Amino acid sequence: MSTPAGAEVPRRPSLTEPKIYRPFAVLAFGGSVLVGTPLGMWLLAWLHLGAPAASVDWWLLHAGIQVFGLFGTLIVGVAHHLLPRFTGRPVAASALTPWLAWLLGAGLGLRGAAVVSGAAVLASAGALAQSVAFALFAGWVWRTLDAPPLARLRRHLAASSAWLAMACLLEVVVRIAGLADGRPIPDLEAMRAVHSIALLGGVIGWVSGVLLRAGPMFVPGWQVPRALVVLVPWGPALAATLSAATLLAGPLAAARLARLADLAALGTVAALVVSSGALRRAPRALPMLSRSRAEARIFRLGAVSALVATLGAAGLALGAGAALPHHVLNDALRHLVTVGFLTSVVVAMTFRLIPVLEGVALPWPGLRTVAFTALLGAVILRTAQGLAIYGWPGLGPAVVLSGMLAWIALAAVATTLAVVMVRGAILP
Repeated sequence: MSTPAGAEVPRRPSLTEPKIYRPFAVLAFGGSVLVGTPLGMWLLAWLHLGAPAASVDWWLLHAGIQVFGLFGTLIVGVAHHLLPRFTGRPVAASALTPWLAWLLGAGLGLRGAAVVSGAAVLASAGALAQSVAFALFAGWVWRTLDAPPLARLRRHLAASSAWLAMACLLEVVVRIAGLADGRPIPDLEAMRAVHSIALLGGVIGWVSGVLLRAGPMFVPGWQVPRALVVLVPWGPALAATLSAATLLAGPLAAARLARLADLAALGTVAALVVSSGALRRAPRALPMLSRSRAEARIFRLGAVSALVATLGAAGLALGAGAALPHHVLNDALRHLVTVGFLTSVVVAMTFRLIPVLEGVALPWPGLRTVAFTALLGAVILRTAQGLAIYGWPGLGPAVVLSGMLAWIALAAVATTLAVVMVRGAILP
């Protein structure tokens, strides 16, 4: 029956499931949209357009907000809804949940305060707060996934959470060692190892573990071979171990180990998305609730980015034996992973989960197309950074534009979340 003109369309009754993810999503997207991604845009403008120089502190703040603030914090929030679904238990906050939100929020705030105030010790305190949060979270994951059929997933996700905690703890050690030597700026090679451990072992570990079970949320016909299911957890773990080993190696050996770490994690992701059928045209099937082509396109963009990043990591690994790879190529590869793969997965998953967790339709479904288009442009232009350095200086402004496009994609998700939360607070 059609609705008369001017009549109010009844809202779908809200779900009884508590919205545990909300404070974590606010921290994650708020920190990235308001601080982390704009900082990245400024840093690109400094590199390619001669904007006012940024100190190393700002570089490290950008990385910290994106790695631990966006990806790490969002993992903690969404896990409170995904893991109960894996175990068949009702979604409920534990006594630990508010402490996790406070610790992660304090970590972000202390990192920012350290740069603004110049008190470097605050950054150490922020990293310590986040280390405690991720360690407590790893214990929660282990206790929650206690069903025997989930033993492999339990080890995988608990270890990935522990890598996040260990990365933050290693950052505390690196920063305190620098302060003890009278250096307020921590050792940059050690900080690269910190971020690699967190990204490759922690974030990619979590994403690959969740995709083993939740891949059908995005791609019909998703099916991972049994042998690969057994091997997937080892890729991120090996990558994190190799990243940690760079701290004990000389410059040339450290470069080799770092490239092999990238290859271990990205190769695992590439094998996962290819073997699962994520890039194949799926046969017609009944649609899954709330899954749409828009989200599948965003997810496939992430899958293609992972494949390209794997090829790039392989190329750099082969070249690392002769000379140290150019830092700009390393930076382009890292952002192909963070922007192309991880951000695409985050955007697709958030758009997919909002209707499920909130019990309402997306207020502006067209923002998914905006996000996809912006991410596609960001990936293409950001990857051109290597060409901008090697003989194509005219591409500099385009590389800077990539930061704006990445911001638009994240802002599209943040806007959707904000509207849904505000409507839920105002309307019955």
